[in-house]
Amino acid sequence: MLKAILSLYQKDRLALLASANALRAIREGLLWTLPCLLVSALFLVLSVLARQAGLPEPATELLTSVHLKLTGIMPMLVAAAIGYMLSIRHRVPHLPTAFLCLSYVAVAETLLAAHPLAASTLILFMAIISPLAAVPLLAWLHRFRWTRLAPDGLTGENVRETLNMVVPGILTAAVLIGALSALLSIPGVAQFSIPVSLTSLQNPYATGALISALNSLLWFFGIHGYHALAPIMDVLDQAAYLNAAINAAGYESVYALNSSLMGAFTFIGGAGATLSLAVSILLFSRTESLRMLAVASIPASLLNVNEILLFGLPLILNPRLLIPFMLAPVCNTLIALAVVQMDWLPPAAVTLPLTSPVLVNAYLSTGGHLGGIVLQLGLLALGVCLYTPFVLALERRQLADATVYFKSLDTTFPRLQDESLLYVHDPLINTYADRARRSAEITRIRAISEYDFYLEYQPQVSLRSGRCTGCEALLRATGPEGRQQAPLEFLRGLAQAGLMRDVDLWVARQAVVQCQSWRAQGFALPMTINVTSGTLTSAIHLEKLIGVLAQADGQVSVELTEDALVEDAAALHVAFDRLRDIGARIYIDDFGTGYSALSYLHQFRIDAVKIDRSFVQAQSSERGALVMSGLLRFCEALNLQIVVEGVETDKEISALESSAEIIVQGWYFSKALPGPGLMDYARRRETADSALT
Repeated sequence: MLKAILSLYQKDRLALLASANALRAIREGLLWTLPCLLVSALFLVLSVLARQAGLPEPATELLTSVHLKLTGIMPMLVAAAIGYMLSIRHRVPHLPTAFLCLSYVAVAETLLAAHPLAASTLILFMAIISPLAAVPLLAWLHRFRWTRLAPDGLTGENVRETLNMVVPGILTAAVLIGALSALLSIPGVAQFSIPVSLTSLQNPYATGALISALNSLLWFFGIHGYHALAPIMDVLDQAAYLNAAINAAGYESVYALNSSLMGAFTFIGGAGATLSLAVSILLFSRTESLRMLAVASIPASLLNVNEILLFGLPLILNPRLLIPFMLAPVCNTLIALAVVQMDWLPPAAVTLPLTSPVLVNAYLSTGGHLGGIVLQLGLLALGVCLYTPFVLALERRQLADATVYFKSLDTTFPRLQDESLLYVHDPLINTYADRARRSAEITRIRAISEYDFYLEYQPQVSLRSGRCTGCEALLRATGPEGRQQAPLEFLRGLAQAGLMRDVDLWVARQAVVQCQSWRAQGFALPMTINVTSGTLTSAIHLEKLIGVLAQADGQVSVELTEDALVEDAAALHVAFDRLRDIGARIYIDDFGTGYSALSYLHQFRIDAVKIDRSFVQAQSSERGALVMSGLLRFCEALNLQIVVEGVETDKEISALESSAEIIVQGWYFSKALPGPGLMDYARRRETADSALT
């Protein structure tokens, strides 16, 4: 048999794989979930329409919550359906087996609760795979007499079959729990990261093709591609934000590859560019069930949501459609990048969610260029050409399968394929990440509550005078074992717990105490602290902050990110005026990486900007150097004080040129220091400067 398989052509090998018992059970089982997904789709579409129509927020939230609840139970339903189909193959009681498979997914969710990334990406995959291991094991255990609680003839058939599955079910659960726990104990399995940065986007063709193909491959195995590629998607989002900021400053966008381009031109209709697949089915298929499935999928596909086709055909674990499923988005990406690189269309300079409507996203991402719509329609047509041969082959295979009946395999297999395709479903969005975060939040906060918090101060040095002209107060923490904790991690935990207002006030108090300590020693140095928008827009917390900072006599100023400026403009105006009344200044942190419109520069009186390290690193390329130069000229024109963050090398220092005074904060001069250490550092620099003059 093995020799016969290996002698087949590649397409025949794929067809044989697709007809294997396990994969066929998966495909047929997935079809049973379509009615539930159809109801989910209805509520999703209604929630979008309600929001667009301006209906009250409670109404839209209700519709959205119903959709999320329905999609939240989908992994359990998938496991139950596949388990039922496999129970027919292995001749074990059908419904008890299905319910046991459902319970195993619930067990897996519990084990994955402490691993949000793994939960959000792998739970659907586990719902598909776990029955493949569980049902054969259940069948094997069910054969032994010692696992049967109810002997033949003692009770009714239904009761006997149910009771006799209890012991196999418990033993199988123990095996699955042990296997999953062992996997989660392996470093890198439960928590993993993909090393990617903005520099990776300097080779857009290779990076774009890799992301497109990898996303499709993950979905082929039932793994949610967007969640699994979250680190990459974050970088693509950052590229879109940077393009928007640079474009708003009057310069040409830098990154051709970004999330807006991929949302508009790569994933047309969702992963695999499956809107082309739907159109291909409508144009060339004569099978009524396939055509109805395509029609039902189009409304959601216009929002780049395609789970109807992923599960309806299905595309998941269907090798007959894998080639176009990977090839179509790769071709779309390469062609879209070529068009942008040849300056036929501008790079995307606005940030759009991946679920933005088709045609609209193409128009907006290209800055209102009709060529974007033309390009998207052309890529849609190309995708139709790629999918059509495989659609026709799939149709021929289904017609051939429909004429064959195997009594020993139960009539549901050939019958369900035709009947279930008449049902449709809508987006299966993985929502377990939210639940896992909530369950992990208390544990995280309890751990953080044991930390010892303190401030360190990173010097800011003038390139013109060489003197230390200020510093930034940075929050640090050590754990009970004395190990330094990563600020990004504990700050994220504090933010998720809603404690940042209290943190802001604590930092302000410690900063003022340090200023007063320096003053008592005959030393003074301006300082900035990071403040969140929630503190400034809350009247109560603003009053407390003003009361604390007033004691510093203008020596302590505030930094906040660009994103914070979109919260409540009126409240921020009041807060900025109050801060200026006590002598504090307003700094914008991570300038150029947040709120893309830059409209805040004329809405608010900003005193200084801190240019993010990403622009410093980008100076290694010619375009990156032009961007940094443009930002410096931009700040000069607005008479903004310039602080450049993250400078570490002589090369980065020498590249900073401006007629205005540039203040540098980075490891090139010094890491963050404790209060006494900073005072000594500032005095040494002042002494050295005096000696030179």
